[in-house]
Amino acid sequence: MTTRIDDNLLLDGAIVTCRHCGTILGDDHDPIRDAVVRESEPSEAGPGVRAAATNFATRRILLRRAFCPSCLVQLKFEIVPADEASFRSSRVGAGL
Repeated sequence: MTTRIDDNLLLDGAIVTCRHCGTILGDDHDPIRDAVVRESEPSEAGPGVRAAATNFATRRILLRRAFCPSCLVQLKFEIVPADEASFRSSRVGAGL
């Protein structure tokens, strides 16, 4: 049975795929394991992010985005300290 995780991801058994092109991206323990990750300055998130990160944090802050490697749809984004691990962990499945 295929379950829609969000607008971009599908769960089929334990396999997570891109809803747009069908590329396998990961599994229920690491849904976007095979995504392409790009890191850049937070200001690239758009006009709503204007203030310098140094006004709010002492660590370097960056914009981290994950894309499907085939169709390049954006799967996830976060603005985080640069020294934090890539993306917070997420799992999908019954009862999670």
